[in-house]
Parts: sequence; C-alpha cells; structure tokens
Amino acid sequence: MLTALKEIGEILLDKENKSEIDILLENPDSNGKYKIVWALDFDKDLNFKGIFVEEFKGESPYIYLYKRASGSNAPDFSPTSRITEAEKTFTKKLLRWLENHKSIPEIQKIYEELNENKKSIIKKLKDLNTQTKDSKILTLKIDGKYLYEVENPDFKKILLEDYLSKIKEISKKDGICSICGEKKEEIFTTSLIYRFYTLDKECYITSGFNKKNAWKNFPICVDCFLKIDYGKKYVEDNLKFNFYGKQYYLVPKLILNTPEALEEVNEILSMEAGNLSFSNDKRKLITNDKNEILDILKEYKDVISFYFLFLKKDNAAERILLLIEDVLPSRIHKIFDAKNKIDETFEQDYNFGRLVSFLNEFDKTLFEVVDKIFREGNVDFRTLIQIFNRKIRNEFINGNNFSFSVIDALMNIRFFEELGLLNTEVKTMEETKFEKVYEKVGKSLNTPAKRGIFLLGALTQMLLNIQGKERGSTPFFKNLKGLKMNEEDIKGLLPKVINKLMEYDKFDKGKKELAEEIAKNLLSQEKFSLSIDEINFYFASGMALSKEVANVVYQNEEQSQTN
Repeated sequence: MLTALKEIGEILLDKENKSEIDILLENPDSNGKYKIVWALDFDKDLNFKGIFVEEFKGESPYIYLYKRASGSNAPDFSPTSRITEAEKTFTKKLLRWLENHKSIPEIQKIYEELNENKKSIIKKLKDLNTQTKDSKILTLKIDGKYLYEVENPDFKKILLEDYLSKIKEISKKDGICSICGEKKEEIFTTSLIYRFYTLDKECYITSGFNKKNAWKNFPICVDCFLKIDYGKKYVEDNLKFNFYGKQYYLVPKLILNTPEALEEVNEILSMEAGNLSFSNDKRKLITNDKNEILDILKEYKDVISFYFLFLKKDNAAERILLLIEDVLPSRIHKIFDAKNKIDETFEQDYNFGRLVSFLNEFDKTLFEVVDKIFREGNVDFRTLIQIFNRKIRNEFINGNNFSFSVIDALMNIRFFEELGLLNTEVKTMEETKFEKVYEKVGKSLNTPAKRGIFLLGALTQMLLNIQGKERGSTPFFKNLKGLKMNEEDIKGLLPKVINKLMEYDKFDKGKKELAEEIAKNLLSQEKFSLSIDEINFYFASGMALSKEVANVVYQNEEQSQTN
C-alpha cells in the first residue's frame, strides 16, 4: 500500500509542480475556524514595527509556512502557530522556536527584538484577544513578506531540515530503500507515516531486538517518505468514506505503468472530496455514504486495483481494523451486478446496511465478511443463520415486526450466493408453482423438508392474521416457542394450524392445497437433518413471505388478502 501512496504522491507532485517543502506544509485553517492572523511585523533590517491584524488568506494558506509539531507546548516547525492562549503561544512556541535557532544571525536579531518588546507584545496580544472570540494564528512578516516568501533567513530550508531530523528515528548511511529499491546515501525508519507501526517495544524490532538495527524493519529514503506523506494526505482529505459509523480510505494502485492506467488514476485523483453529489448523478450506492464512488470505479479496466483501509484513530494512536488488498474494478463490477440482481428479485434497494444491521455488534465477523465480498472466499452459512436468528428471535419475542429483518437476512444470503461466497449444494427439485417465491430464499432451500417448513411458516402467518382480525389478539403465537422449535415441534404444528383454521371456518380450498403441499414435503424426509437455527430461519422466512405465498395460492392479491 505504501508503494501505491508513493505513486499517488508522484502523480500529484508532477501535476501540481510542487517542491519538497510544499509537500510538508499544512493549512492552519484546515478546520475552517482560523480566520484571523496576528502578524508580528519587521522591516527589512529586522527591526520590530508592531502587531498587525489581518484576515486569513484562504486562497493561499501555505504562505504562512505552517507545519504543526506534536505536543501542546512544543514549538511548531516554523514561527507560525495556532493560538491557544495568547501569552503561552507567543512565549512557548514562537519565542522558543527562535531561541532554538539563534545560531543563525538573522534569527538572533529577531529573537532579541521580540524579547526587548516582550511585555508590550503580550499586553497587546491579550487586548486583541478580548476583541473577538474567533480563532487566530500567530506568525511573522518581514518587509511585508510572509515566511514562505522570505529568502533571508531561509525559513523553508530550516523547516525542512528540522522536520527530517525529527522523523529519522533510526538511520543508516548507504542503504537500500524498501519502497523504491534504490541505494541511497541515507535510509531511515519512522513511525510517522502510520501510527500502527511503532518502535516503542523492542520485541517488534528485527535483528536481535536491538533498536539501533530498527532501520531493517522498514528502511525508507527521504524522497520516498515525502512522496508517501503527500499521497497519504491527499487520500485522507479526498478519498475517505463512511461505512456505517466506520471510516475507510480508498487507495488506487497502478498494476501496469501504462498511459491508460495513469489516465484512470489521474481521473480518480481529480475527484474533489465532497463534490460528487451533483444533480444529474446516476451513481448507485451500496453504502450509506452519498459520496461513495464505487459505482464509478467498477467501469475502469483491470490495469489498476484498490486498497480499502479501515483505520480507527484514537487521538495519536491508529489501529488497522481491516486492510483489503488488490481489489480489481472487475470485482467491484461483479458486486454491483449481484446488487442489481437482488434489487430486481426483491424489488427493493440492497446495500451493506442490511448486513451491518445484524453484525454491528460483531465487528470481527463484519470485517471478515466485507473482506470476502471484495476479495472472494467462503462465508459459513450456519454461522450467518445463527447471527441472523439472534436478531429475528429478539424482535419476534418482543412483538416487533420481525419480517423486515427476515427480508434483510434473505437479501444478504441471496447477495452472497450471487457472489459465490456460499458453498450451497445445488439439488434438482420437483418444480412447483412456488418457484418464484422459493427464489427469494435461495439455493439453500434445496430439500423437501426445508420447503415444507417454509410453507408451514406462511400458512401459520395466515392463521395469525385471521386471529388478529377476528379476536384482536394472536394466542396461537405461543405454539411457535419463540422460534426455537425442533423437528418434532414442526411435525406437530401442521395439524394444530389446520384445526385452528377449521375452527375459524377459514380452511378453504387454497389453504387445503397449501397444507397438502406442506404435508407431502415434510413426510418425504424421515429426518430433516437441520439445526434448530435452520429450522426456525426457514419457518420465519415463510412467515415473512406469507403474502407472496398467498398470492400464488389464490392467484391474485385481492383474494389472498381476504383469505
């Protein structure tokens, strides 16, 4: 993935014609709150002239030469800082930065000027602070020029040298860079690209756990580091997407270094963050992020691929939740083909939210399934059914409309089948008039017992509907044992349903035919060979699709509703 980030950095730098220092600079107003600038003004001879208040120049934010340093009291990498407390920022950040570089005569002069006027400057800053509650930044101007424009002293050169010395945790002269594969005058290792790589514990260090040899873990040259850093910033700013409360970064990677591949990556890098929801947008979405671009990426050629990095950030710490590697556009296309098939079958929109609704308490399982969706693999059917049943049973017992969850579960199963993630045995079954309804349950409905249980669920729901209408309650509900019925319970349930329908004088021709189909299926297998979860899932599926079963039995919707 780091190689892919380096390629992104190279493409961007070439397109934008930027220098090494431009790679590092940050926007002081990155959060949109810092609109006021306090500039400590000096003339060309470095004499202090006063403090000027200006509006932040949002069109060219890098003129302030801002690069934040870690630590609330540590000086930043140049004498430009965001104001926290006026006096503290002036003394602990700006003055300390100047003091640290007093070996440069021009900076020595600036430091002395500010020290001589320290009391009046602090008083002025405090007075200014009372005039507005807006956030401010503090910086220097020399002869009307901002730090980026000043040539003497060369603040840009100082920033670059300071930053590079900071990131080189362990270095070595004359080594091979692990990214570009070239021999460089100096290589080093650093944990500043992603915080999940750390050298804090010796047990993570190769070559005898000796920290001085830590460069062997991840040797990188300055050139590659800067390009990776720039590529990473772009990805974080423009290719970060939401996945139901979690964040993922989309990183394009060149497979072939061809003009076509470069053109496609360039096209992706030209997409502006948050600017994809235009009025004529016909993109289909499979997540809850309106800026999702997967429907666009599926049309690309397999000359590029993608990394999906799910990363959790806790303050300065970072943890990889999931890294999906080398996802081809053709695979994304297959995912959307499967989505389209499910949309048509159920006449509803399928998205990953239907999966997350079951797995939001099982992050490990959710990420395993998402990984297999994008990279292929096998999903265990019985494990899925157990997880699906947990939510369905809970809603069933609490009197909620569990049918929505059953439909979500069926759509997930059918989606996985379309992607080939379920190893379902395909069996030749006798064709009946219920084939279109069976299609919604999927290939797993492949034995007479399963079909009998499914249809019994539909017939039972018809009875419950009649009870609800006739009595305003559903006392037969207790016979379903909270959807924890076993094989014997199922076999004993059919006569109970028939008897109760006869009591209500509702055992008409259609229900009689349905009951006969159920009995035929259940009696054709001596043993169901199904788990409790499977039995009750197929039963609940029949309940949820009872209206569609009734439509088949009675041929038209009006009759099915009255029956």
